[in-house]
Amino acid sequence: MPTRIVFVAPGVKGGVLTQVFVEDPNQVFEALTATGGLPFRLTARTSREEAVYVNPSTIAYWTAYTPSRTRTVE
Repeated sequence: MPTRIVFVAPGVKGGVLTQVFVEDPNQVFEALTATGGLPFRLTARTSREEAVYVNPSTIAYWTAYTPSRTRTVE
């Protein structure tokens, strides 16, 4: 199950950015704890599945990602 990470982004409207990653929430936790606060690599869930380095000090929180269902208009 993919993970959505919410990052603190002071210069951005709303103050946060989100990104979905291929790794599941437990893998994100393991990577975060294994690096001892240093940046770690995750795979962004994009069309190219790009490897990105995440700065743990910018993470507000993360959660399992479940795509929202499309609303039907009546």
